[in-house]
Amino acid sequence: METGVFPNIEVKDVINQHFVPVKFVSGVDAEQFFRYGVTAVPAFLVLDQQGNEVFREIGHVEADLFIEKLEEARIKAANNKLK
Repeated sequence: METGVFPNIEVKDVINQHFVPVKFVSGVDAEQFFRYGVTAVPAFLVLDQQGNEVFREIGHVEADLFIEKLEEARIKAANNKLK
């Protein structure tokens, strides 16, 4: 999380305002990688309040596109909450 899109101030602002970031380290947190079916890094997942996956991005992505995708995930997670 220290490289790629995360050092970007705008990305940090969106994440800190709308999400609870959790970092898992390949090898160290292997059970979490297995739990979520992550087979490549970097992997970005967004879960709703019930633990359902609403977004997954594998690989590097540009900050602007990542912010757009996070907003879509936030809306999807909010809609899941209403169900």
